[in-house]
Amino acid sequence: MKPDLTLLLVDGSNISLLYPKTQQSQDWIEKNLGVDYQVFAKGIVVEHRYIDPILQGLRESDLSYLIQRS
Repeated sequence: MKPDLTLLLVDGSNISLLYPKTQQSQDWIEKNLGVDYQVFAKGIVVEHRYIDPILQGLRESDLSYLIQRS
């Protein structure tokens, strides 16, 4: 099973990059995060303090994700 999203956690950083992989995950992001977000290297920039609530929301919506650490 392929994940709906990939989350890249950058070591030593206060940001993470969120990469939506499916239309369902993109729709979830637009609904829950809005469309006013920053993009870096084609990933949505997320401050460290917001990662846990986002992951909780993804789990509650039955979306899968893969966490990669750099």
